Amino acid sequence: MITLLELVVAFLVIAAMIFVPFTRRIIGLIVRLAIFFAAVAVAAAGIAMIMNNETIFERPGVEQRVIRFVTMNSAAASRSGSGSVTCQMGNQPQARPVPAETAPGKRAGKREAATEAQPARTALPLPLATPAPLDDVYPELIRRSYPGIPRQKLFQLSQDTINSLGGWKIVKADSRSATIDCIYTSRIFKFEDEVRITVQPSGEIDVCARSGLARPDATSILRYFPGDLGANVAHIKEFYEALEPKMDEIYKEEQERENAKKPPH
Repeated sequence: MITLLELVVAFLVIAAMIFVPFTRRIIGLIVRLAIFFAAVAVAAAGIAMIMNNETIFERPGVEQRVIRFVTMNSAAASRSGSGSVTCQMGNQPQARPVPAETAPGKRAGKREAATEAQPARTALPLPLATPAPLDDVYPELIRRSYPGIPRQKLFQLSQDTINSLGGWKIVKADSRSATIDCIYTSRIFKFEDEVRITVQPSGEIDVCARSGLARPDATSILRYFPGDLGANVAHIKEFYEALEPKMDEIYKEEQERENAKKPPH
């Protein structure tokens, strides 16, 4: 409950703001500075998202994207495409074997014919995840799957894709686990983000990205800002988009080989 003393103090403050010119100038200056810095922050965030080739106007919606871009500094692809999945650079959990034909994420259309002739094999996909709610699905974060292509072939194509991207550098490539560790360096501020790409035996390619400022040994004052402005989602999107044409060509060649085996009519 407001006391009489608090009412008197509030009245005196308001009176000083109205009738004392110096106080009015100080308050006006503070308000203008606050508006200026807020405008600069909004403009900087917008420019950063444009440079990251990200937008707030796609699924799952403006509010969800804005909240994610300013509160999370990592991203990871998943079967559900959930924006709440974070990047874990530690050891990946072991998966249980299931028949390849039951593995989710099988590509359809022109690629089905290329995979029909493949013999059934045992795959080791990632553990099944709980489906994400519709208001948490990011199209960029849906994990890509390429069934019927040997794991080492996908591993090599992933390396070729990384080498074709500006700002990306491979720091470690382990052929046994089919894992590639990369560093992405931003063009202007030279921030270094970590990206890990893992080819699963099932044909799924898992991508995980984390801001360099999120590392425990980061010393920049920007490490206190919790968001990445969409940078890590953009890294995952950039890799998948660059890989897609290479996979289209692989499936096209496979289809042509299958067609060549068929006897002429």
